[in-house]
Amino acid sequence: MRVRARLTTATAGLAAALAMVTSLSGCMTVHGETAVVPAASEEEAQSALDRYIETSNEAMGGLDPELNDTVETGPLGAIRHAQLAAQRSVTPGGPEAFTPLELSDPQFHIPQQAGWPKFFVADVQPSQTPDNRWLLVFMRNSIDEEWNVSYLSVLPPEGGPELAEDEDGYLDDLPVVDPADQGPDDPGSGLVMEPGALGTSFVDYLQGGEAPFAGGPYTSDELAKREEANSNPAFVTEYQDQAAESEEYAPVAMRTADGGALMMFTSLHHEKQTMAEGETPVVDPLVAALMQGEAERAVTLEWVAMHSAVIPEVDGGQIELFHRTRGVISATGE
Repeated sequence: MRVRARLTTATAGLAAALAMVTSLSGCMTVHGETAVVPAASEEEAQSALDRYIETSNEAMGGLDPELNDTVETGPLGAIRHAQLAAQRSVTPGGPEAFTPLELSDPQFHIPQQAGWPKFFVADVQPSQTPDNRWLLVFMRNSIDEEWNVSYLSVLPPEGGPELAEDEDGYLDDLPVVDPADQGPDDPGSGLVMEPGALGTSFVDYLQGGEAPFAGGPYTSDELAKREEANSNPAFVTEYQDQAAESEEYAPVAMRTADGGALMMFTSLHHEKQTMAEGETPVVDPLVAALMQGEAERAVTLEWVAMHSAVIPEVDGGQIELFHRTRGVISATGE
């Protein structure tokens, strides 16, 4: 279900350093554990967006990671918590200037779902980047929780994929199921890759495996950067990539109008840089603020990355990763 609303609101943008149950008529209350119901009403979605905007601005303006944790979760929450903690350590007096980011023309895409977690998507227009819209994924794990934003995706200037609606006019979401848990009679999604296999396939690709990913900044260019990094005799860099499997980083997927799917998922990465004899690591102050140990010879960074991917139908081409936001959430010096 897509709903357009006329208002202008504000939220905090990502720093450059990084990158409900409806009320049903009748005598019975439905909580959404088994019944298929809209994830949120239009009013609840708007209220969740307003709450997010107000609190996120306060957290960003005050460099308050704990406050931000009350409105963000998942990969976005992990990245932003570390970002704010590092910035507060480096500039304890707060940012010299903070300008809230204007958002306008919110459009809500609300699926019908059973069980938990539930999600809906807010498509908004940020004024500071007029050529790009944002998708915010709001998620919660029970009726007693507030809606928090778990994913933020920046759409390309030409616009993102058109999202499909079901027969009732609601967002047509896709279950993200481990292929090992699918039965022999499961018809599957009809996509070039099942959404539940995408995270693992992506990290396998980064480690040298084969997968139907289109070339681009987060696939072929990323591999080229890694190869180039290890051509420097001053240091050696080791990479460890892992698919995010915990509920904290639950992915979401939804059908697109052309029969494919839009998916947002998380990957986890460790990057260890070991210097040659006589060389000393150069550590960014924001990374140093998150570091344990002394960086005398080596530094290990732990990254969280959230991705947006378009998965085509079978024989429809390659998977395209069109957006990534990643951030260091911890560091270790040796």
